Amino acid sequence: MNIQEQQELKQHLQAISKLLVKNTPKEQLKDFESIELAVREHILTTVSPAISGIFLQKLQEQILVEREQ
Repeated sequence: MNIQEQQELKQHLQAISKLLVKNTPKEQLKDFESIELAVREHILTTVSPAISGIFLQKLQEQILVEREQ
């Protein structure tokens, strides 16, 4: 990943973080431990499935291209 891509990723992660904080109950934002648990929950339920879906779609596209060759 080049520097420009790292900066773009950082900007997107900041935007995602703002959305996740906005959708986290205030009682989960009181201390480091509860914040860490809230982040893990968001990653497991929202972030990872979305990212995995994108990776799986790319894999399926590659498989189709290989089959056509």
